[in-house]
Amino acid sequence: MAGSKKQEQNPNPRASRDLGKVGEKAKKSRLTISDLIIPIGAGVILLLLSLFLFVPMIRTARESQAELKKVNSDIEHLEHVKISLDEIDDTQIVNDLVMVKRVIPKVLQVADFVYYIDNLANSKNLSAGELSVSDRLASNGVTSSLSYSGSYDDVLDLVDEIHDYSPYLVILRNIELSGGSNNWTVEFEITGYYMPEQEKKIDFYQPFTKYTNFSDIMDEFSIKVQKLDEIE
Repeated sequence: MAGSKKQEQNPNPRASRDLGKVGEKAKKSRLTISDLIIPIGAGVILLLLSLFLFVPMIRTARESQAELKKVNSDIEHLEHVKISLDEIDDTQIVNDLVMVKRVIPKVLQVADFVYYIDNLANSKNLSAGELSVSDRLASNGVTSSLSYSGSYDDVLDLVDEIHDYSPYLVILRNIELSGGSNNWTVEFEITGYYMPEQEKKIDFYQPFTKYTNFSDIMDEFSIKVQKLDEIE
């Protein structure tokens, strides 16, 4: 009994040392503020790099992709324009250009414009009324207010022929018919257009359509040129 009490009062010194070492290791393994500074700082640096480096790089890459897409689209458009132009014979382009320039001249002389209408009216035995002419620079057109008198059928034929067969590109406005019996008067405003030469930069990237697709207009211009040849 005496020996047992002595053993309880004097525990194993080695076990005590081991327990002490474990306690010291536990104390050392506890995290402190100084231990968190490095990982927190690294995280902040990575975040800043993402904001100021990676995000602009991504934005620049997207902008480059958009620019590349536009360039490819422009190239496809120019190829389409080239193919469309190659489909038109060079001789046809020159002839059509000469024809259009005759129908829509660089300068439209008022005397020539009115001379054609007066001759047409005289051929139908119509008498001319008052005449006024103005030059509308904004629309590149010569505008005349005309009046002719004669039989009902003749004044209507005059208007129809000017509208359908005039050698110039014209628009009729404010047509008024008055009178009765065998004497009728037609009054109207007519504008003939011209196109002065202007130096313009051609934008090849605008939507392009071949002028030959408008064959009805080109046929109409051809008829007008034939009328001009008859006058000349």
